[in-house]
Amino acid sequence: MKKCINLLLFLVMAVTLASCGGDSALKMQIESGKKHCPMNLGMAGKLTSMNYDEKDKVVEFVISLNKQLANVDDLKKDPSSAKEAMRLALSKGDMNKLLKMMVDAEASLKVTYKNRGSKDELTLDFPASELKDIYDNPMDESAVNKMMLDNQVKSERNRLPYSIDRGLKVTDIQDNGTNLVYICEVDEDLYEIDNMAEGKDELKKNMEDMLKDRAMRKQAEILASLNKGFQYNYVGKPSGKTIVVEFSAAELGEIAGKTAK
Repeated sequence: MKKCINLLLFLVMAVTLASCGGDSALKMQIESGKKHCPMNLGMAGKLTSMNYDEKDKVVEFVISLNKQLANVDDLKKDPSSAKEAMRLALSKGDMNKLLKMMVDAEASLKVTYKNRGSKDELTLDFPASELKDIYDNPMDESAVNKMMLDNQVKSERNRLPYSIDRGLKVTDIQDNGTNLVYICEVDEDLYEIDNMAEGKDELKKNMEDMLKDRAMRKQAEILASLNKGFQYNYVGKPSGKTIVVEFSAAELGEIAGKTAK
């Protein structure tokens, strides 16, 4: 699901690249973009067409997905999240300029996803009234960050359980209000849980170094902005002994280079 959601953001990039220096009129904007189709969206698929139906006042995008990496069936399981992701996309940057053009033209938006090489497809419809509501009520930073976090948690839960290393498996993800909590099962045939407990400070230092990675630092920033911490519960199997490694919202804010709210 995460890959499918991210395609909506790739779509923003595609439209932005096609629209640089374009005319302010919606028709000319779309006509400019059509010259770049099909447009590669990376391994996930292609933006195969874009069109503006002046008679019915509908902007149309068609995206062909690489089924091995992104699947229409995943979108069908949670279309509301896909629509929310597009709402987010339309609220930001150059895509917001395209949104204004559609609102000024009283146009609607239709985004159709297709599995490459099959007839499977899903269409997301945004009537003109909904586009106007998105433009008049843009998502604030807190709402954007909350949605991004919710989408991440949903996508990761869909993968559960998953391995992060030999003998280490994430079995659950919880948001307890204070922290985003990952439950990690530890195979005690491979790891001594008591030794891990003794080296807890070093374990936290290693995790802190990982959080300083560019992608992880963004997650730290989002959590800190929502006044949430990050917690890993290592649970030994079969003993059930638990080691808790926790980063407060303030610690995450420092890692991200920002002060938590």
